[in-house]
Amino acid sequence: MWKIITALLFSIGPAHADRVVSYSGSGTELEAVPTAQGGTPEYYLVAPGDTLWEIAQAFLGNPYYWPRLWSINDYITNPHWIYPGNRIVFRMGSLIEPPSVELETNRDGFNVDGLDFAEIEVECGPDIRFDHTIQADKYIAPAFLREKRNLEVFGTIAKAKTPGLMLSEDDLVYVRVEDPDAYECGDIVSVFRRVQKRVRHPKVRRQKYGNMYRILGELKVVHKYGEYLSATVRESYQEMARGDLVGPSMPIVVELEVGKPTGDLEGQVVARMSQNRVLSTIGETLFIDRGRADGVRVGNSFYVVSRQDDVVDPKRPDPTMPPSVIGRLVVVRVDDFSSTAVVTDASRTIPIGAEILTRMN
Repeated sequence: MWKIITALLFSIGPAHADRVVSYSGSGTELEAVPTAQGGTPEYYLVAPGDTLWEIAQAFLGNPYYWPRLWSINDYITNPHWIYPGNRIVFRMGSLIEPPSVELETNRDGFNVDGLDFAEIEVECGPDIRFDHTIQADKYIAPAFLREKRNLEVFGTIAKAKTPGLMLSEDDLVYVRVEDPDAYECGDIVSVFRRVQKRVRHPKVRRQKYGNMYRILGELKVVHKYGEYLSATVRESYQEMARGDLVGPSMPIVVELEVGKPTGDLEGQVVARMSQNRVLSTIGETLFIDRGRADGVRVGNSFYVVSRQDDVVDPKRPDPTMPPSVIGRLVVVRVDDFSSTAVVTDASRTIPIGAEILTRMN
């Protein structure tokens, strides 16, 4: 009897589905299942011993359609685990009209909650993300670019009271300067160190931005003696050392609200403060090739975009591809021809040379 009913079930396809007979593992016939218009059943009552393979054969005419059934009924976490008594109501669905699924309690007490599929509106347009507003927050940018001839240096940390090599907060240091009388007790100065030489534009090689300097901390002048200024380390962002440069105070913390990029400006990332990170993390400092001369101001934001298939175009972007947003930057410091920016959002690595835009077409 079992073989006869199984054979009967496998012989039923959509064209013959006026009356689909369900069965149990023991071969007992169950109620007929009514069909929807067009021959597809409105529901199927799972019986003991049923598999998605067999149900796909009976309802869809091909057992290899079982993954389709599984994808529609995604309450089924494992395709090998379907339970007797579940009454499944479904239609194929699309992005506009997603599938509806309803489950009822079976005779043995199994109860699986129904699934609600939210309808979505399919939007047309470019691949944009990270266009939400970020409420005012603090961003830290402890680096800057400067041509050596334009770098303002007061002096260097020549000596220190601390016997250790590394200097940090509250240590007393001695700064050698040319004119100690130009400073007063209580003056605040910054300490910085060159971390990269000769930053150039990744494509326009004749465009130079000078060296990259990292701001290490701040000193407070407490005394003058001969050619030295005595100063205490007021804030330390990174360990300082004898020989580090001392110059005008350069605050590294900016509080900004970040919004959707506006305007019509494009450019590129010309340098990264961190060279070894695989993923550009939120808060990382980058430098872009647009500055005050281009109308850039502190608080401006840019999309970072990619025009590249990492499999097909692993070495260089394809300029004919539409741009896809992979990150967002906010400007925290502006120079004449470049700006310092901080990563506020990122979904993948932001390399040197990455394209930036304020408007997506």
